[in-house]
Amino acid sequence: MIHFATIAVSLLAVCPWAFSTPYWIEWTGDDGSWPEEQGWERVWGNWQGQYQGPGAYRTLEDGILTYDSLYDEGVYDFYQMFRPGEVDPGPGQVFVMSWRLIVEQLAGYADPVVGVSSDDAWVLGFQFGLDRMYSVFENYLLIPFAPGVFHNFEVHSTDMRSYDLYIDGDLARHGAFQPNIGPSEMWWGEGIQGAASLHQWDRFAIGVTPDPHGILLLVFLGACCGRKPID
Repeated sequence: MIHFATIAVSLLAVCPWAFSTPYWIEWTGDDGSWPEEQGWERVWGNWQGQYQGPGAYRTLEDGILTYDSLYDEGVYDFYQMFRPGEVDPGPGQVFVMSWRLIVEQLAGYADPVVGVSSDDAWVLGFQFGLDRMYSVFENYLLIPFAPGVFHNFEVHSTDMRSYDLYIDGDLARHGAFQPNIGPSEMWWGEGIQGAASLHQWDRFAIGVTPDPHGILLLVFLGACCGRKPID
């Protein structure tokens, strides 16, 4: 005899992930706050070294963070955040990295960057041009998009080994993280020395949320609990 209620209770007993606490870190600038006022560390420099020079020319207006490094291709200016052992999703959760970006002018092949390194040092990174992005650790795989407009980009991963990239809600790439050496961290901004750009960020968010598939499983198990035994 198979009793669905017994199966449901047993699975929930060995799945504490159903009650884990997700995290969500989001910067929008709508309240006039710079990312460094919300827990992000700003890193900048030029050919003379880290924290040399003013970095990119930056403005924050109407929630839009604008970077202008066209005056010096040696400038880099980005944000990073370290979360040792606190980046990855657990079972029943999904890692999400989401941002809204436009690249308006560019000197070089790419300049803005986005990336994440998992708790066990698997890495995913993107570089952005006017009408394309490169998955850096996947042999600079090229992913095109329309130039001259803001785009919403979003990465989903349940295991920090594979990922889905969505552009404006459409699946653009199913790819893979690559092994690396480094701490649990995430980064975004003007990240390439030897290139320069004028670009704007409307938001950047990163975190772990419940996996909709995991929620459906719990709903299914709950429904099973109300069924009669099957002989």
